[in-house]
Amino acid sequence: MNSTFTKLSKKYPNIKFVQVVEGELKNIFQLYNVSKIPTFRFLYDGDVVSECTSGNPKFVTRRVQKFGELANIKIHKCKDEQSLNELFTNNNFLVVYFGSEKSKQSIPISSTFAELSRNHSKVKFIYIDQDVMPETFNKSGVWKIPTFMFLCDLDDIRMYDDISSDDLIKKVEEFSKQAEAVSEQAEAN
Repeated sequence: MNSTFTKLSKKYPNIKFVQVVEGELKNIFQLYNVSKIPTFRFLYDGDVVSECTSGNPKFVTRRVQKFGELANIKIHKCKDEQSLNELFTNNNFLVVYFGSEKSKQSIPISSTFAELSRNHSKVKFIYIDQDVMPETFNKSGVWKIPTFMFLCDLDDIRMYDDISSDDLIKKVEEFSKQAEAVSEQAEAN
């Protein structure tokens, strides 16, 4: 398994691989409640997003490949008002996804949102979880999950709820074209 771990760490340089050997750091095993060896934990933004307890190198490789796709996602998960305000201050084109990781309605559109974040570099993608920042939902007038807010220079604000994946793709593509046009104009001046 060590050779698989080493090969994967070279193949996916955007992922940080950390190996904890049993017996060396017992407090880590206790802290993360690891009871089976091997255990592979996949963390994104400090949150465990997947776990694998298989010693099968092919299975582990497939899991790392999927996680590698996730690591390329350019979504900013806001955990507090300060991080949200910083994103609002420093960006002209924002798509804010109000969702909940506990909501079944959010699951299908989350993968679409992730894919869009990879493909549209002129737009900043932000995810706000209702369970983490409920006061932001209230302040923003969000009553349904999922809801998407498109902000252009914080002046032009458009909100969509009950939007399909296809409609979200169309809206983001239109928004991205607008962002690219503004960016090109700014570079020309």
